[in-house]
Amino acid sequence: MSPPFLHTVWSAGLPVLLAAMLVLSLAACGPSLLQRPAEQATHTYLLQWQGGGAASVADPTGPSLVVTPVLAASGFDGSDMAYMRRPHEIEYFARHRWADAPARMLDPLLVRAASQSGLFRSVTEAGAGTRADLRLESRLLYLQQVCRLNPSELQLALRVSLIDVASGQVVGSRVLQAMEPITERSPYAGVESANRAVSILLSELQRFLADQLGR
Repeated sequence: MSPPFLHTVWSAGLPVLLAAMLVLSLAACGPSLLQRPAEQATHTYLLQWQGGGAASVADPTGPSLVVTPVLAASGFDGSDMAYMRRPHEIEYFARHRWADAPARMLDPLLVRAASQSGLFRSVTEAGAGTRADLRLESRLLYLQQVCRLNPSELQLALRVSLIDVASGQVVGSRVLQAMEPITERSPYAGVESANRAVSILLSELQRFLADQLGR
């Protein structure tokens, strides 16, 4: 007579025996063979500007300017990289992101562009503790890759306002826009287009400031 254990196994059939052997072998292997596949690395990108050529000399008779931090519209206030495939719907790349919120990366670029314009006696960031004649306020309206277009397009828009500090009156306000084609459907191609758009936008900012100062 066969032992009860063997009788039970053979009664259950060969598949049950194989399943039991598989469980025992996995337990013996330990966790090293059961590790999850490594997650793909996240790619991180910068918004940069090399400057629009040689900087103009500061005007010692010009007004002083303070640049306040750039605000951001809803949906564009984080470091996620936005794209659109349908109108009114924002999506974000899963493993591709900005090194910081685009609005914060634009802060020092606006200061540098205003300084290099040569229109002002001095240009400082808010919080530096210095008094200024004029204040530049700005709001990032959107920075997005629009994939439903052919070719895809990088769209960037910034609303800027120049304000007289003493009176609080708005000297001038404008929406600056830049649109650059994206050469291929990839996040990195969008980043390259975004940096070209930033260069265009900062040139537009310098023209806006010159217009408000009558230069």
